[in-house]
Amino acid sequence: MKPSISLAAAGTLLLSLTAPALAAPETAPHAAACVAALKANEAGLAANLKAGAAVEPELFKVVRSGVAIIGTQYLAGLGKDEGKRLLEAAEKDFQALPRSAAAARQAQCLQEGQSIYQNASAIEKSLITSAAQRRVRKLTAA
Repeated sequence: MKPSISLAAAGTLLLSLTAPALAAPETAPHAAACVAALKANEAGLAANLKAGAAVEPELFKVVRSGVAIIGTQYLAGLGKDEGKRLLEAAEKDFQALPRSAAAARQAQCLQEGQSIYQNASAIEKSLITSAAQRRVRKLTAA
């Protein structure tokens, strides 16, 4: 009798085995600040996409960067509750930033997320891409 394993469990196991291949952000608060900045960007892009603008590739890139950053923190042991708390605080901090500082943070975090994605293994890229696709579908659902 062969043991069965779900695809999600296999993916999680493979991702955990390859975790050192990802370059984690400096700290969990830094990652939360980046995710908050990217979430603010994705909200505007999703609204533009729903209004008919051709921004889906840009939205996907922003979402994928956020997923890559989040993933490094969870793989490093950040708990869901702690991650949520950090993100809520980071979102408040981001809203208080001057427009130019907010735009600079979004650009820097987008670059950081793209770098993490580019340095990921093939299985990690697949998992990040799948999660990003799900998030884009959720953001753009009517």
